[in-house]
Amino acid sequence: MGSNGFFVFTRATGEGQLLTWVRMFAPAIGIAEDAVTGNGHGPPGACLVRYGLAGAVQGRLTFTGRQGEAMGRPGNVRVAVGAAADRSLHVSILGDAVTAFRAQLGS
Repeated sequence: MGSNGFFVFTRATGEGQLLTWVRMFAPAIGIAEDAVTGNGHGPPGACLVRYGLAGAVQGRLTFTGRQGEAMGRPGNVRVAVGAAADRSLHVSILGDAVTAFRAQLGS
């Protein structure tokens, strides 16, 4: 398919505060599964708004998605999607991050 990875999501979260549960797999670039990826959450949000799959109010949808649960490293990402009059979408990703590890290359 020419893709480095796959980002799959569901709205069947079973938790009222979460709109999506997601998983990211990118074995083509050496990532078996990504714990939490902020930039991966934007496209599903845009898809939900574009195709009317979530309750956007006046063309705006704000929600929380969770990722990393299956690998024991869960994290939440806040997503805001706004639809303009010309049907363009504006996506923002919000959240906090922590350093999982540090490495130094070279001497």
